[in-house]
Amino acid sequence: MRLLRPSLAFFAALVVACQAGAPPASEAPGAASGSARTLAVVVSGPAGAPVIGANVCAFTLAGAQKGCAETSAAGTARLHLRAGTYSVLVSPAAPTRLAEARTWADVLDADATSVVHLDPHSKIGGTIVDENGAAVVDAEVCAHPPSTSTPPTCTRSAADGKFSIDVRSDAYKVDVTGPPGGQLIAQWASGRLSSGDADLIDVRSADVESIAVTMVKGVLLTGVVRGPSGPLEDAQVCTRTLAAPLPWDCVRTKKDGSYLALMEAGRYYMWTIPPDNVRLLAQWYDHVLEGVNTTDIAMDRNRQIDVTLDPGPQLRGKVTTTDGTPVSGAYVCVDTPFPTGRICRPSSGDGSYAVTTRPQTYTVQVLAPINSDLISEYWLGKRTWVDANAVSLGSSDRTLDLVMRKGIRVTGVIRDTRGIPLEGATLNFNDESGPLAATDTDISGTYSLVVPPGTYQVEVFAPFRGERGDLLSQPARELVVKDFVRYDVVLEDANP
Repeated sequence: MRLLRPSLAFFAALVVACQAGAPPASEAPGAASGSARTLAVVVSGPAGAPVIGANVCAFTLAGAQKGCAETSAAGTARLHLRAGTYSVLVSPAAPTRLAEARTWADVLDADATSVVHLDPHSKIGGTIVDENGAAVVDAEVCAHPPSTSTPPTCTRSAADGKFSIDVRSDAYKVDVTGPPGGQLIAQWASGRLSSGDADLIDVRSADVESIAVTMVKGVLLTGVVRGPSGPLEDAQVCTRTLAAPLPWDCVRTKKDGSYLALMEAGRYYMWTIPPDNVRLLAQWYDHVLEGVNTTDIAMDRNRQIDVTLDPGPQLRGKVTTTDGTPVSGAYVCVDTPFPTGRICRPSSGDGSYAVTTRPQTYTVQVLAPINSDLISEYWLGKRTWVDANAVSLGSSDRTLDLVMRKGIRVTGVIRDTRGIPLEGATLNFNDESGPLAATDTDISGTYSLVVPPGTYQVEVFAPFRGERGDLLSQPARELVVKDFVRYDVVLEDANP
């Protein structure tokens, strides 16, 4: 839907009208005098089909209604208006599954035409309760479309715990955040902790208003993170449960160094990472530097754990391309061959980076900036941690400059047979030497990676978890990469 803004001619007309005396409030802005104009509003729906019987109304900038008409069999409504700029509201007739739409129209020196497209719309609804079955009031509920560029549509639960969201007809994932102070753990519907595991709610052809969410009361982990000079802002406090193979969940400290993490009762590992602009070491609970030496914490109640971080040596240098151009926004990642705590730090505008970490022998990987044509790889162009060169860091700083090669981008979307994008699908790119690169899809089913020119065998694996656990993975297929490649895949149903 194209929005037409008031033109310069409108403002010029308004100045003249003000000089001659303001028009009556009932007149459209810009209407000094003159004959009526005709505004033809052409309304279309899915596939460009005309929308019949829609109510089309024009309003002045002040909000006064100046005329309404219904669309004909051709989807056109004609309004006779005085010269001016109008807001046009199009409301489809019930019970069509189309959303209202607004646009602007300039009707000045001649008759005008405005084209409005109505999208299909649906409702997503349900009820939110706590573990005792009591309604959860004022929880925020958001419907996330299969697109990283479209924001979610959100609402809040009513006094009876019910919610209803009006959305464009599509497939969605829904997350729920408890009301402030309620200590209820945020979750994806239903009972999921990540979008990759969330149920897919398909409202392309029918409303879904039976979503039931039971929110669990959590416990609070609080404290303050400090360095030798005092509280640290923007440090990360990360926890991971021992109860399930879930990823780390991190919160950041405020200006006073304080943090607050809400989690389900249980036992957790805890890891604290300093901000990237200080010379301090990441630390495991309780004041140890390696994960193998940590002890877990029992979160059976609210707890306070303060953390003090210590200084350490740095691995530093510059990231450049093969022609010497500095690379900004790359991430230099340092870890031991058998992971004990991966630390990644960004390169600045001049390509410089600095990673503070304990004395040890490491592998070093450089991750390319998003949307660049650079290849992510290990130091000296090595492809995996298995063949990566060892980098030793002692008690003193060490300089290690890193060079990134240019490659070719491969991107695409992984869908199921219903046409719905799949989040969490995995792609492996293999060449004659074996695995070279791997990536997975985001909430829109999109993946993107950069590889050297060559011929690859590409394997696509269905999401490991989630409601689409009935999909077949795609065996290796040959893909020749000489220039930018778009490679889309449809994963078939295991039980069609």
